[in-house]
Amino acid sequence: MPTTAINEIAPDLFRLSVYVPDIDMQFNHFLVRDEEPLLFHTGLKAMFPALRDAVSRLIDPAKIRHIAWSHFESDECGALNKWPQVAPQAVSAQYYDAS
Repeated sequence: MPTTAINEIAPDLFRLSVYVPDIDMQFNHFLVRDEEPLLFHTGLKAMFPALRDAVSRLIDPAKIRHIAWSHFESDECGALNKWPQVAPQAVSAQYYDAS
């Protein structure tokens, strides 16, 4: 069963660390608590409940307005399609440089 630690690393910037003991690995996600909150990294699809619960300890997940990730891997954006169910106004943003 994953465990989640929440650390405020700067004012209104939180690291949400989901630790999965079965594989002895920690996955970090970030939440900017703002008028238009940003979730950076959606996590693996299977860890969506743990991450959603961690977000809900800080803000109402429905208030998330922006979702972003650094690159296309399942631990960064695997649960992307789950977030619109709880944050219907959220838009996803990903920068891609094809040069």
